[in-house]
Amino acid sequence: MNATLPIPATVVESTSLARVAYDVTHQLLQIEFRDRTIYLYAGVPAEVHDGLLRSQSKGAYFNKVIRGHFVYCRLEA
Repeated sequence: MNATLPIPATVVESTSLARVAYDVTHQLLQIEFRDRTIYLYAGVPAEVHDGLLRSQSKGAYFNKVIRGHFVYCRLEA
């Protein structure tokens, strides 16, 4: 897949995550990691996205709440 979400991404302070974008209508969460890989997660509730943005450790939140819990695909930059 070669697309990214057509909404602005939020730059986050994290040692592992770089940017986060969310499409509330389709419950799609896009995460760009520091190594420039981009993943799109489907079926992500808005409260999970909000929790990620509010969390003190974005990487820890991602590993606990998102990784392994949602269908995803890697996007080409």
